[in-house]
Amino acid sequence: MEAALTLVPGGSAITKLVGEFVPTQAQKSRGKWEVAISERTNENTSRINEHDQVLNPTITLTGVAVELAVALGRAPGNGMRGPRRMLADLCAFLPGVDRGDVEQAAFELNAHGLVQIDRAIGRDNWWLRLTQKFYEQIDHQVMGWESSTDKDARTLAKLLLEDEAREWTPTLHAASGWELRRFNPAFETLLRCVPEGRVSQERQPDYPARSLSLIPEDRATLRRLLLDR
Repeated sequence: MEAALTLVPGGSAITKLVGEFVPTQAQKSRGKWEVAISERTNENTSRINEHDQVLNPTITLTGVAVELAVALGRAPGNGMRGPRRMLADLCAFLPGVDRGDVEQAAFELNAHGLVQIDRAIGRDNWWLRLTQKFYEQIDHQVMGWESSTDKDARTLAKLLLEDEAREWTPTLHAASGWELRRFNPAFETLLRCVPEGRVSQERQPDYPARSLSLIPEDRATLRRLLLDR
């Protein structure tokens, strides 16, 4: 079966890989659930799924677009925008694929907000970098981690609430026990819950922000995040 990547527009961390890639734990759980429930519940669930499909039409990526997304996800990096990758770099990820197909796949990922493509003068003078949406949609499918970026962000929120010293990002990173590639997408997600004025703004290469300065209102927001599962 050809591998496919299904995206829900506007969704957060709602992705699915099928084919030669390992199914997610959620997919496995759903399969067991479908065996156990009654015929009537199946019928009701089918109707709910049909309604959700109308409200949230899915987009399916197949072929080279999926191969490129998986290659980009598994490439070494620190979980931020990453280096500028030109077409030659992308072709190096997929050496057996036609150059034109790789280019088309790159622009398909761009159309769905998974990468950002910028141009200079000249038709072929463009490059791409990963977006935060890429990490949220793709990571838990291809990296072999037990949880999604959203769930990882909640883990970081819990760690922050346990110790104010972890407002210094290197300390929070150390407490997570994760490599940068996993930590930074989750931290970037968490930053959405913190007002900009309480997030350090200096430019540096390691983290989306070097430190936080949380006040009680911010901690209340983080506690609410832990309850909103």
